[in-house]
Amino acid sequence: MNCYVDVLNRIRQNANLNWLTPAQQGAYQLVREQLKFLDEVNLWGYHGVGKTFLGWILWKQGLAVYAPRLQNVKLVPLIRTIVVDNLGWRRAEVREVLYCCRGMGYNKVLLITTDPVQDQITTVQLTLSAEDIKQAAANLRGIGIVPYSDTPHNLWELVSPLKDLNG
Repeated sequence: MNCYVDVLNRIRQNANLNWLTPAQQGAYQLVREQLKFLDEVNLWGYHGVGKTFLGWILWKQGLAVYAPRLQNVKLVPLIRTIVVDNLGWRRAEVREVLYCCRGMGYNKVLLITTDPVQDQITTVQLTLSAEDIKQAAANLRGIGIVPYSDTPHNLWELVSPLKDLNG
């Protein structure tokens, strides 16, 4: 497991706009555009499509605070946008997170979920194509990480020795 954590840390350190796959670029542009005009946006997609990676990109650009889960939501002065990852899609949980974020002074909230939230929030879906997976594998090789699978179905299968991290 330490090797896996090391790989994730190396990906996070090297995350930049050039690493975005075509699908991630589209989702990134939609999220940025929506957050110009709206206070809440839901980025959703199945496991391993790169939602967390987009959150890291926003964080590394200084555009948002990144919280891997609700318990990690903290106020960061001067940044008024927060990304809350690994959130459930049910309305009560979503509203609790929004209330917490608003109470801490965040004006804009990006909620990352695996299913679209059950609330009236604009959603952006992220899906992967074979081209996206191919580019992600090339990005990994560029920093010396050999993908675990030659025929992955999602991005997790590129970096995890386990077949299903969510099962």
